[in-house]
Amino acid sequence: MKKLYILIILLGVAANTQSQDTWGDTWGPPYPLTDSLTDNVNATLSILPQEFWQPDTLYMLWERSSDPLSTGIYARNLTTMAGSFMVAAQLNVHFKHPRVFRRGTGDTLFYFSYETDMNGNWDLYYSILMKNEVALGPYPFIQSSLNERTLNWGNSMFFTWEKEGNIYAKEFFSDTVHLAGDSCHNPISLSSAIVAYEMALGTETGAFFSIYDDIGHNWTGPFPIDISGTNTHLTFGNDSYGAGGSILFWQNNNGTFWTIKGFDPDFITYYSFNNFPGCNNISPSYCYVNITTYQTFPAFCTFSTFASDVTGNMEIYVNNVLGDTIYSNLSDYSGIDAHPQLFNNFNTLFGALDNQLFDIWESYRGGHWQLWATKMDFLTGEENLKNEVARLKCSPNPFTDLTRIEYFIREEGSTCFTIFDLNGKKIVNMNSASDGNGKHSVTWNGRDGSGALVPAGIYVCAVNTGNTVSRCKIIRL
Repeated sequence: MKKLYILIILLGVAANTQSQDTWGDTWGPPYPLTDSLTDNVNATLSILPQEFWQPDTLYMLWERSSDPLSTGIYARNLTTMAGSFMVAAQLNVHFKHPRVFRRGTGDTLFYFSYETDMNGNWDLYYSILMKNEVALGPYPFIQSSLNERTLNWGNSMFFTWEKEGNIYAKEFFSDTVHLAGDSCHNPISLSSAIVAYEMALGTETGAFFSIYDDIGHNWTGPFPIDISGTNTHLTFGNDSYGAGGSILFWQNNNGTFWTIKGFDPDFITYYSFNNFPGCNNISPSYCYVNITTYQTFPAFCTFSTFASDVTGNMEIYVNNVLGDTIYSNLSDYSGIDAHPQLFNNFNTLFGALDNQLFDIWESYRGGHWQLWATKMDFLTGEENLKNEVARLKCSPNPFTDLTRIEYFIREEGSTCFTIFDLNGKKIVNMNSASDGNGKHSVTWNGRDGSGALVPAGIYVCAVNTGNTVSRCKIIRL
């Protein structure tokens, strides 16, 4: 599946003609998410599935600064568009770089991490957001007399961070490992296997990565990705958990313009696209959307977004990488728009947010940075669903020992279940069944085809009825 996915990307890149226009009416108009009287930056999202709330619920965290000495972290329920509320703040203290790293259970919505200088230097902390929108914390994560910053999560058990120009990695049940240093900054994680980061090389900045060896249980690297010019703003893309694909994107400057590049560390393959020639193209973000719920075959729509000054103003553009050669201008504002981020739900449930893609960016207006957004809805109507596997749901999710997969089919037929990891590797084929129309269920004990427990992480359950395929994400703790 992954090789096919990479091939499709290559076809999309080869067909790219770098045109500029709007494509269709699929993206809605931009709208503000924050006030116009304070500075608001660094948004991150967490989409909570129906196991926690009905319907699916979208929360956004971000930094808000009303004076030079204080920066707090705020939250907002974007499903209800209720007012924002503070979740971490203190007078004359900075709270920065919020990141959701684990969904909760019971009365807990999710856990989120951040960096703060409340002790005189930068340390890493976390808090817990409850269903009543009360935040518990702050609780210390990593503290020392030095500066720890840029905590980055590959999954709920694995994280990396920067300390005084050195990159470190750690799992909850393992020792801290020094990956690279010195003069390294801004680590970004992909699952628990790859970490990319910036490294100063004299007057230039190179992009490097390290790899975790599952057999030898050690880290190897650093390996160079690009050591020509200045390479910054590394990203592996976003979904509702943060890591949305295996392609690394970054912005490169070789002395004239900023351009966006891509690299697959698994296949050691380079890509170059999403560049308006002769313009500055910065702040890439990327994610893919599995839209099999509304199709009769598995289909990945791979979207990318970036900021560019192609019109003379820095504005936000987006395109569908897989074959779509036309860019949409999402911000359409004669000012400064920067740092766009794509987020998608990935769930195949029929909740309020299913199959919606969000693009959120920073816009400088009236002397302050605001957060603006727009979204694209993949819903195509009930007529396209008449032969689908509908209301696919896994509960509990996340789970430890056993989860029940509930599904509803509209026509009688044979049903087959398969569990995959996020790289498309088949984990186990579950028993096929001949079902009549209506509601049914099957259980998975978290084991692969050989009977061994799979590692904690994110998996995909595919339900195949012969003519249709539907999927849902399952998280094993």
